[in-house]
Amino acid sequence: AFAFYTSFIGHGLDRIVFAENTGFDLKTLHEIASARNVASSVDFISFRGNDFPPEYGRAFGEATILDEVMRNERCLRYPPDTIYWKSTGRYKVTNLDRMMKTMPQGVQLYCDLRRRGEKRWADMRFMSWTRQGYEAFLAGIAQAIREDTRNSSPAEMALFDLLEARFSTSPLRYARSFTTEPFIDGARAEDNRNWSLGRQRLVYYARSIQRKALDRVVF
Repeated sequence: AFAFYTSFIGHGLDRIVFAENTGFDLKTLHEIASARNVASSVDFISFRGNDFPPEYGRAFGEATILDEVMRNERCLRYPPDTIYWKSTGRYKVTNLDRMMKTMPQGVQLYCDLRRRGEKRWADMRFMSWTRQGYEAFLAGIAQAIREDTRNSSPAEMALFDLLEARFSTSPLRYARSFTTEPFIDGARAEDNRNWSLGRQRLVYYARSIQRKALDRVVF
């Protein structure tokens, strides 16, 4: 996925920040960046932050990575109006160009919240924010989305509730539904099924239709 995203540097993206929390050797990724002549436009952030109990859930670790990125000295030097696009590392958002072009102007957080009856979900695979939006809506969420404190319910449900509460008290502009359905290529962690194949491909088409007809996705 990293090699895929390097093709967007200079074509929609100014830089890439690759962050991981295991202290893994990133030599191969450095070599890919150099081979593609984009090394000067890539920031690698690697730290040991994966030593938490597994019952906290994978999203707890992901949230700590995001906090680490946003307070990293290199990222703090980016212009305050920088727009960040976040994708889970193993996924390729193959229509990223379209996602960027259809993002509503002036929003500080661009995310996708879905509800059907009592079922609610905040998509954590892909989203976008400014620094101001991150500080208002996403900073420090790790403890709040721990799955062991919510009877093992998914962190995405906790994030939905958290964002709803923060939206209600913030004057900032946000968009809680994507204009375009992201087409994601990559295997899901829980069952290794690819988001772009089989039933999940049908889900993509169904959601694309809902966005065009309703300006949102029911679920």
